[in-house]
Amino acid sequence: MRCARTVNGRAAGGVILVTVLWVLVLLSLIASNLSLGGRSFSRQTLNAELGSRAGLAADAGISWALWSLQQPGSAGWLADGEPHWMPLDDAWIGVALQDESGKLDLNAVPTELLDGLLAAVVEDSRQRAELVAAIEDWRDADDLIRLNGAEREQYQDAGVDFMPGNRPFAALTELYQVLGMTAEIYRQLAPHLTLVTRSRTVNPRVASFEVLMTLPNASAGLVNDYIEQRRDAWREGLPLPELPFDAAPYVSDRRSGVHYRVEVEARLGQTRIRRAARLMRRGAQLQLEPDQRPPDGSRLGEPTEGERT
Repeated sequence: MRCARTVNGRAAGGVILVTVLWVLVLLSLIASNLSLGGRSFSRQTLNAELGSRAGLAADAGISWALWSLQQPGSAGWLADGEPHWMPLDDAWIGVALQDESGKLDLNAVPTELLDGLLAAVVEDSRQRAELVAAIEDWRDADDLIRLNGAEREQYQDAGVDFMPGNRPFAALTELYQVLGMTAEIYRQLAPHLTLVTRSRTVNPRVASFEVLMTLPNASAGLVNDYIEQRRDAWREGLPLPELPFDAAPYVSDRRSGVHYRVEVEARLGQTRIRRAARLMRRGAQLQLEPDQRPPDGSRLGEPTEGERT
């Protein structure tokens, strides 16, 4: 009897030991999960804090652009899309302010300038001709198809679930629906297009390199030199130079100083916040509203050495 009780006692002790070990393993797993969860929560909290701070920095960038527009003469920026950077605490804010008069109006741009803008993106001349004609067929009011163009029948044959507008473009994003348009072509065209000037001309004083290259008699060397000269003249408070080649009748500065687009990028550590807004001048007042087209952060580049110091 004594031996049996000893064996039973040892067995019971072994069961208790195994149970304790399992409890310890479970407690260890629970502690590990709590630790991982805590670190994950801490990272989420940190990311949320960085995102919030970067968002505030981006808002400051919009205010910086508004400040520039309110400065007299050349005390503000030349609104030609040149990026400007400044440090704010431990963040960097990049801002590009563009006068819309320096862009091509998608509803009014002449065929030759539209073809010139596409030439920098589409090498194949036939594909380019088809895109130009399809854009013009979209924005006109009739169902008559241009040479190489596209009307309802061509869209139906392509199997897409939309038809040409046969009206002016209501939003730049509609350009993406034009038959033959691709995401990459659209991405490269959109920064140089507008819908607000309703003009067949562009303002060379604030036009981008890509837009200036659509003009007759333009060359890369002349255009690059002109952009550098006009920016230097603006910074020194001097009159802006004249365009160094004859681009009549496609240039005019009559629609300048009314509509602007501002793009902002705020950088805080690995966090990037990009925003865009539209500005319209009404007398002495500036009207601000969000821009539905996402900003192209790659256009802002990096701070210059002078800005970093």
